[in-house]
Amino acid sequence: MVAKHYAEIFRAPGSKGFSSAAFVGRLPMSMLGLGTILMIKESTGKYALAGVVSGTLALVQAFFGPFLARLVDRRGQAEVGFPTLAVSVAALCSLMLCVRFDEPTWSWFASAAVAGAFLPNVGALVRARWTKVYTGTRHLHTAYSFEAVMDEVVFMIGPILVTFLTLQVHHEAGVGAATAALALGTSAFLVQRRTQPAPHPPEHHTGPAAIAIPGMRVVLVCAVAIGVMFGSVEVVTVAFTEEHGHSDWAGLLLAVYAGGSFVAGLLFGAVHWSVPLDRRVVLLLALVLVTAAPMALAPNIGVLALVLLLAGFAISPTLITLVALVEHLVPAARLTEGMVIETTGAALGVTTGSAVAGWVIDQSGAHTAYLVPVAGSALALLTAQLGSRWLRPGDPAIE
Repeated sequence: MVAKHYAEIFRAPGSKGFSSAAFVGRLPMSMLGLGTILMIKESTGKYALAGVVSGTLALVQAFFGPFLARLVDRRGQAEVGFPTLAVSVAALCSLMLCVRFDEPTWSWFASAAVAGAFLPNVGALVRARWTKVYTGTRHLHTAYSFEAVMDEVVFMIGPILVTFLTLQVHHEAGVGAATAALALGTSAFLVQRRTQPAPHPPEHHTGPAAIAIPGMRVVLVCAVAIGVMFGSVEVVTVAFTEEHGHSDWAGLLLAVYAGGSFVAGLLFGAVHWSVPLDRRVVLLLALVLVTAAPMALAPNIGVLALVLLLAGFAISPTLITLVALVEHLVPAARLTEGMVIETTGAALGVTTGSAVAGWVIDQSGAHTAYLVPVAGSALALLTAQLGSRWLRPGDPAIE
C-alpha cells in the first residue's frame, strides 16, 4: 500500500532522473559541516578553530541562500545553478588546499565563506520541480514526503561516510567526497532542463519578498526552533553516552532517532490528510514537544534509545507540513525563495542549537542539556499557535 503511493509519483516523465540526481547532490548537506570540523581538527588539533570555520560556511549560506533563491526564481535553475555551483566547488577545493598546505588561517575563512555564499540548495530546487509537476494534486503531498524521507537517508549515511573517509582514508577525503557529490549530483540535476520550473522575470515579482509575508515569518521561526532541536540532540546525545561510559553508542542512538523519522515520513506520505495545514502544524509541533520532553528524564542509554525512537516519529511529518505551508503561502514566482527560507532557517537553528547545547553541557552536563531541544520544540509550538491566523492560506488544505 505504501509502496504503491510512492510509485505513483514517479510516473511523471523525468521524475526518476531529477529526484535521483538531487539525492546525490544533497549528500553534502550532511557531510560538509562535520567533514570540515574533522578535517581541520585532524590537521591542527584545534576543535574551536574547526568549529568556527565550519560555522562560517553554514552562517554565510543561511544569509545568502534566499538571495540566490530569488535569482533562481527569476532566471531559472540551470541558469543560476551552474555558475554558483562552479564557484562553490572551487571554493571548497581552495579550503582543502589551504588546510592541506597550512596556508594562513584567514584563507580558510575566506574559502569557507565563498563556498557557503554560492552553495546551491538542492533540496529546495527538487521540491520546486515536484511542485511544478503536481501542484494542486494529492500527489504533491506524497512527493514532499518522499523528499523528506530522502533527507533522513542523507543524514543517516552522510555523517558515517564522512567520518570514515576523514579518519581512515585521509584528512581531506571526507570534504573531497562531499565536494564530488555536490559537483556530480547537482550537475546531473541541472542538465535536466525539461523538468525545471519556468523562470519568472522581475516584472512578475510585483508582490512583497517571501520573508515579508507574515505566514513565512512564522514558518521561519518554527524552522529555526526545530533546527535548534536537531542540532542540540546530536551534540547532547554524544555527551550523554560519554558520561555513561559508552561513547561508541552515540552513532547508533542517533541512527535510531533518524530511523524513527524515516519510518514516520514514509507512512505520513502515504496518507492524504483532511486536517487543514494551519491546524496540522500545531498538532504535529505539540507531538514534537510531548515526545522530546522525556529526553531530559532518561536515566540510562536503554531508555534514551526508546525516547529517541518515539521522538523521531514526530520529525518528518512536521517538516513535510512546513514545506507544504510554504507552497501555499508564497506565489509561484517566489516558490524557490520560500523553500530556501525554510531550509536555511532550519540550518541556522542547527548551528545555534549545537553551540548552545555545547555551552550547557560544559556548565551542567548532558542531562540538563537535553532541556535545549525541549526548549526549541516549545518555541516552535508557541510560535505556530500564536501565528496560526497567518498560516491559513486562501486555498483549501492539501488533502
